[in-house]
Amino acid sequence: MVSRTLSHTVLALIVFVWIVPFVALVTTSLRSEIASKTSGFWTAFTPTELGHRFSTHDKGQEMEVIELTGNIFDRLNDEDNSFPVSGNVKSIFIKRRVQDPENPDKTKLIRKLVPPGEPMVVRGGSFVFQANGDFIWTFPEKTLPKPKKLDAFINQDAVFGTKAYVEVLFEDKQVPNALISSFIVTIPATIIPITIAAFAAYAFSWMQFPGRDWLFILIVCLMVVPTQLAFLPILKGFSGIASWATALNHWFTNCEVTSSCQVASKSFATLWVTHTAFGLPLAIYLLRNYIVGLPRELLQSARIDGANHLQIFVKIIVPLSVPALASYSIFQFLWVWNDLIVALYIGPFDNTDLVFPIRLEKQLGTFGDQLHLLNASAVISMIVPVIVFLSMQRYFIRGLLAGSVKGG
Repeated sequence: MVSRTLSHTVLALIVFVWIVPFVALVTTSLRSEIASKTSGFWTAFTPTELGHRFSTHDKGQEMEVIELTGNIFDRLNDEDNSFPVSGNVKSIFIKRRVQDPENPDKTKLIRKLVPPGEPMVVRGGSFVFQANGDFIWTFPEKTLPKPKKLDAFINQDAVFGTKAYVEVLFEDKQVPNALISSFIVTIPATIIPITIAAFAAYAFSWMQFPGRDWLFILIVCLMVVPTQLAFLPILKGFSGIASWATALNHWFTNCEVTSSCQVASKSFATLWVTHTAFGLPLAIYLLRNYIVGLPRELLQSARIDGANHLQIFVKIIVPLSVPALASYSIFQFLWVWNDLIVALYIGPFDNTDLVFPIRLEKQLGTFGDQLHLLNASAVISMIVPVIVFLSMQRYFIRGLLAGSVKGG
C-alpha cells in the first residue's frame, strides 16, 4: 500500500512538473502584452487589477460642450479590440499642480488615486467616473476640450486572444520561413535514415555475408560517439566537398558571369546527411531487433514460392514492421525538429533558411520583453510534433509492445 502511494505521488509530481510549464507557455501566449508583463500566468484565470491608459475622446472634435460623457471600456476597446477590456474601474491616477498652502507663491505636484464617484479637476473641468466605466466631464462654460489621456486601474475580467499568433505568423515573416525550413530539413532527415535502416536491418537479420555480426557490433558501438565530437571532422569534410564543387563550377560552367560559382558548405543537404549519419546506428539496432523476431517460417514459405530478398522485404517485412518503423519515425522526427546544436553548426546560416529552434533562440533577443510573442512562437513549434505523435500513437504503442508476448 505504501509503495503504491509513493509511486502515485512520484507520478503525480512528474506530471505536475511537465504540465505546469506547458500551461504557463500556452496561457501567456494567449494574453495581452500588458497582462503578460505585469502579472503571472496563474492570475490569467481570475479577475486581475491592471493599468490602462485611455483618451477621453478623439482628436478633431469641433463642437463646444459643457458636458462630455463617455465610457472608459468603450474608449479602450475602440483603440484595440483584440483583447476586450471589461470589469470594474477601481481608480484613476491623477497628477497636477496645485497652490502650495505653505508657500502661496509656489505650486506643488500632487499624485493621487481617485476612486469612483469622487470628482477630480481635469483641465479646468470636473471629471467624475463610475465603477462601470461611465464618466462625465463637466465644464463651467461651453468649451472645446482637448483629448486628455488618463491612467485607469481596472479589476479586469479574464480575457484571452490570438493576437500574438496572428502577429508572429502573418506580420512577422521569419516564423513562417522557419516553419518551412524545419519541414524541409525534418521530412527528408526522417525518411532517409528510416529507409536505409530498414534495408540494413533486414540484411543483418536474414542475410548471410562475411563479418555480419562484427559489422553489426561496430554499428551499435557508434551510438556511444558524442555528437559534439563529430562536428569538427564533419565540418572539415563538408568544407572540402564545397571547395571541390566550387572548383568544378569554375571549370565546367560560366558561373563567373552570374557570380554563382561558390558552393555553400552548410545547407539543407548537409543537415540531411548529418542527421542521417547520427540516426542510423540506433535505427538499425532497433529495427534489426524487431525484424529478427518475425516468424522464420513465413520467410521460408516465401523463399519456397520463389520470392527473392527484395520481394520478401517489400511484401512481407515492411508491412509487418510498420509499428517499429512508425515508432522510430516519431523519435527521429522529434529529434530533428527540436534539434538546435546540429542546425547551429551544420545548417545554413542565411536568415531566410534558419530552422525553427534557431529562430526561437534569436527571438530571445528580438522578443525578450514581449513574452506573449516569444511563447506563441514556442507553442507553434510544439504543435507539429504533438500532431505527429497523436496521429501515429497507435503504431507507437504497438511498436513498444511488439515482442513482449509470444507471437507479438
